[in-house]
Amino acid sequence: MTIVQIAHNAVTAKLIGASREVKLEVQRVLSYRVAGCEHMAAFQSSDWDGRSSFLDYAAGTFPRGFVTYVYSALTKAGYKVQVVKKPFPTPLGPKKTVVDAFPEEERYNYQPEVVEKLEKHGQIIAQVATGGGKSRIAKLATARIGRPTLFLTTRGVLMYQMAKSFKSINKKVAILGDGNLEISREVTCGMVQTIMAWLKEPDPKDLSAVQQRQVARRQKMIEALSTFEFVILEEAHEASGNSYFEILRHCKNAHYRLALTGTPFMKDDEEANMRLMASSGPIAIKVTEKRLIDSGILAKPYFKYVTLKEPPKKLYRSTPWQRAIEVGIVGHEMRNKHIVAECLRAKRYGMSIMVLVQRKEHGNVLCELMGNAGLRAEYIYGDDNQEERERCLAKLGNKQIDVLIGTTIMDVGVDVPAVGMVILAGGGKAEVALRQRVGRGLREKKDGSPNVAFIIDFADDFNTHLKAHYKQRRFIIESTEGFNENIVPDFDFAGLGFKRAA
Repeated sequence: MTIVQIAHNAVTAKLIGASREVKLEVQRVLSYRVAGCEHMAAFQSSDWDGRSSFLDYAAGTFPRGFVTYVYSALTKAGYKVQVVKKPFPTPLGPKKTVVDAFPEEERYNYQPEVVEKLEKHGQIIAQVATGGGKSRIAKLATARIGRPTLFLTTRGVLMYQMAKSFKSINKKVAILGDGNLEISREVTCGMVQTIMAWLKEPDPKDLSAVQQRQVARRQKMIEALSTFEFVILEEAHEASGNSYFEILRHCKNAHYRLALTGTPFMKDDEEANMRLMASSGPIAIKVTEKRLIDSGILAKPYFKYVTLKEPPKKLYRSTPWQRAIEVGIVGHEMRNKHIVAECLRAKRYGMSIMVLVQRKEHGNVLCELMGNAGLRAEYIYGDDNQEERERCLAKLGNKQIDVLIGTTIMDVGVDVPAVGMVILAGGGKAEVALRQRVGRGLREKKDGSPNVAFIIDFADDFNTHLKAHYKQRRFIIESTEGFNENIVPDFDFAGLGFKRAA
């Protein structure tokens, strides 16, 4: 039996003494279809099959994150594979970490299991559905590894929320982003956009002072990245872009990498999907929505799709999608009135409500309608700062308001209180966003009310584009265990244990 050796450090793996046949097999395993290849001359002339590979054939090297994937593929092909590496740096934190006051519960045992798998494998993806406590997992892992840590995100709100969370476990936290350029030897919460700006390649032909400063900035950032020994990628499905890949390429001492996401490998682009594994290794654990619902960690969701009888004026089947959103969603009077009616109905059963929109003007329209109907509603959107968001969320949690309307800033990075009803008012078709928005309503109900949540969406049938988006959203729900069992024509509030207020 042929023996194949793979040596690796934190960034790169190398085939040692591999034959041509072995290299060709690894090249095939790590190949992907190049996006847009059908428009390229070489493909059109049949001189190229449109595929490339993450294997550098001449050097026999590939990204370290693929080691387990390549190991499995070569073993399946009949090779005996030996992985050569130095032991991972020893975790410096306690084996049993405590990051909050919550008692240990068996239903949450997947959280420390993620940390155990991280210790064993070094670089992993933890696929944890929305509501599974990815932020808590990040804290557990950080406390256990106990080495200089970089928390990576593309969103400022999430960066600040996690900085606050890490401080709660007595970590010294620095902010690298949003105008702050600090590095901590304990935890640094960084924004991808800021780091990439510092890593920008200078123009070698430009000898100006500006370019020389960029050379110095780039070198300074590369040196800073080399100090991190643990990197966490929150909402790691975004790691499929070049930015994450470029940043992690410079984290040469980050033997520990933890990618947290509920939706890995969701891109249409094969190369983009593979970059996530290249950056942080394979999926080591899956925690599904059904598992979380069955254990009571998430509320049991019920889904209702509202079909309206008449289209709004000036909306046609062929109306372009941007115009269709304006007329068929934002300005659809009957649709908006139905949203208000559903909120009034939920209020009668003592529920707090979250209405999620995508267009800023839609939130303004709904907020005014709700005020006119006697609902206490507030609206938060992209221009609001973190303190304002937290203030509004606290008012919803304390039932000082009935309805909180929010734009896409509510999708991630907010500590949402338990709500009874979520209305998906904004349309759209993106799977990641849909799961996050549904997840806003699935927090466990601990106030004695039934542990269920009601989700309302609209069958936007009057336009080709809006209907296609609706069908995609519904397909996602129908394809998800834990969701698809509970699509109903209407909600049975009383039957589920809710009492109507006097």
